[in-house]
Amino acid sequence: MTASSKQAPPPPVTGAHHAAFRCREAEETRAFYEDTLGFPMVQALDIDEHPTTGESLHFMHIFFDIGGHGDKAPNYLAFFEVAVEGGMASTFEFKRQWGMDLHFAMGVADHGALETWRQRLLQRGLDVEGPIDHGIFTSIYFHDPNGYRLEFAAQNQAQADLFQKDCKQSHAILKNWSDRLMLV
Repeated sequence: MTASSKQAPPPPVTGAHHAAFRCREAEETRAFYEDTLGFPMVQALDIDEHPTTGESLHFMHIFFDIGGHGDKAPNYLAFFEVAVEGGMASTFEFKRQWGMDLHFAMGVADHGALETWRQRLLQRGLDVEGPIDHGIFTSIYFHDPNGYRLEFAAQNQAQADLFQKDCKQSHAILKNWSDRLMLV
């Protein structure tokens, strides 16, 4: 028996509360997420000190309600615009992100909703990639004004079934991957 097996299990996590990213300009980001995507801005915090150190740092922290799972609590997408005054904030390069470096995926109800989102984004002048069938779900991809790659994903029943089947093999697939890399 290991030391960790004697410990009580951790309390349950209720899901994602929010993911937070830097933004170039809070108003530009608000216009994209609220006006283009339709996610209501539910919080704007004008803060004058670093939350953990107390040092002087002026930043805007905005939150958008991106929905939830059924009747569960909403999930939020949040952004920080950090004022350049004071020089405490680290430099951040806003560039168009490659999806395998950084992307944020949001689920939609079904493939019909995915196509509706695709048409909505195209009508608003965004470049949209997809739909792309990944086997376990289908996605469309686009970028926000900060360069972050965003994704909407949907599953039909066959994709959900395949996802569940693949879940049972996840550890073996990862071990095989790791073993192969050790041979290189």
